[in-house]
Amino acid sequence: MKKLIRIMITAAVLVLYTIIACNEKLDVTDQNNPTTESYFKTALELQNGVNAIYSLIRSGSLMGREWFFTHDMRSGETAAGGAQLEAPRAELMKQPSPAPSNSVMSNVWTGSYQMINRANLILAKAPDVTDNPSLRDRLVGETKFLRGWAYFELVSQWGDVPLYTELITSATGFQPKSPAADIYAFVIADLTEAAQKLPASYGASDNGRATSGAANALLGRVQMQKGDYAAAKAALLQVFGKYSLVSDYNWNFDGDVKNDNNVTVINGHEFNSESVFEVVFVDKGDNNFNWGYNGEGPTNPISTVRNQEYGITWGNVIPSNRFLNEFEPNDPRYKYTIWEEGEKILTQSGGTPITLTPDIMNIATSTRNGVTIKRFFRKYNIYDWVNSGFHPGGINQRVIRYADVLLMLAECEAEVGSPAQAATYINMVRSRPSVNMPPVSPATKNDALKAVMHERLVELGIEEVFSIDILRWRKKGYFPSLMADWVPGQVDLFPIPASETSTNPLIK
Repeated sequence: MKKLIRIMITAAVLVLYTIIACNEKLDVTDQNNPTTESYFKTALELQNGVNAIYSLIRSGSLMGREWFFTHDMRSGETAAGGAQLEAPRAELMKQPSPAPSNSVMSNVWTGSYQMINRANLILAKAPDVTDNPSLRDRLVGETKFLRGWAYFELVSQWGDVPLYTELITSATGFQPKSPAADIYAFVIADLTEAAQKLPASYGASDNGRATSGAANALLGRVQMQKGDYAAAKAALLQVFGKYSLVSDYNWNFDGDVKNDNNVTVINGHEFNSESVFEVVFVDKGDNNFNWGYNGEGPTNPISTVRNQEYGITWGNVIPSNRFLNEFEPNDPRYKYTIWEEGEKILTQSGGTPITLTPDIMNIATSTRNGVTIKRFFRKYNIYDWVNSGFHPGGINQRVIRYADVLLMLAECEAEVGSPAQAATYINMVRSRPSVNMPPVSPATKNDALKAVMHERLVELGIEEVFSIDILRWRKKGYFPSLMADWVPGQVDLFPIPASETSTNPLIK
């Protein structure tokens, strides 16, 4: 923990470095030597500090790389693309529990606490900012949303964790583990306040900031995980009807993409009517990624390597056989989610399409309905526009979308014994024009739950929600009574990272 505390103290300094670099006209005591005392005097300075929290959520420690592995490798949706899958990621996928030294898990832990520490700095300074109370209060809402998100990642995957509510200013500022119930209560309080302070939308220049809809949707997810379906339903109903499903399912996973000549070949559909909260990534066309993992600096890359990890050049991850076979035979979402050998890529690039042949696909085979061929994930991929050995992507991470909200509402209705209303929400998702699947009509609670479980898999597959779903359903005893466990023998919670237990005297 001492190492983590030092990192977080350093991070607070880096926040100041970053925001100074981004703003040449700052009203501070000493522009060359800013401190937490001389800065954060105005709402605009406070906003720069909040921007530094957003920079962390898209860093390599979190959504830029390691975060999606902690979810996807533990969800049963994935399989190894081959021996090239790196050991820490393979361990998450193949072992009941990772070792405390697992670097992927440890990065997410550290990145989450860095976000929390930056948030605590902003919340400590906000009361003294008086020049623009409206902007200040909105920024407090954004900060509480981001802190709530970080703590939910921690409590949902680790359980009892240290609770830091104030800025760390000393290398001895350790905290012991707090009970998960206390963490959940803290997250719920943060998200409730965030929902009250945040606007429903922003202008285009502020796309990517948390909204009241995002806060209520995340609050619903948190309450479900906690087991309070009535409270979850109340939060989710605050979002219902405020968004709409896009007609084309693929619009949820595309974005602005540049080709290898740095020319934009697609202007995607980010921040569409279905997007509740998404994290911004940008493809600058320079084939670069921030391997420093800190998300800092106005000139640093702000791309993601997700498309590389799940692509056919690195070929680290492919869909599992069970995930492939979960799709109904005529469900169009299968083709929207999976690419198979024999299909064509570069169909939207303006160039000559290329047929996917086994020899150009650096991945293992998978089996669906008895057919064994090579397949890989299409979601968040760029092969319809770019065919490159290395090309970090700029497609935004859709963290919460309206289809997820509808299916969470369906689960809430199923849990309270309203299968017909659960079906209504499920069928809204199934009737999207580009999907147009037959309606479901569950007659019992268990039938409704089964329908929800299936629909979440095929609609939200590989979107980093199913691993959390598994933990919730396993706790309720739905494996194997309603569905076979997707990861039999899996230990539900991560161990506390060794970097924490070896230095924090309050955690042993």
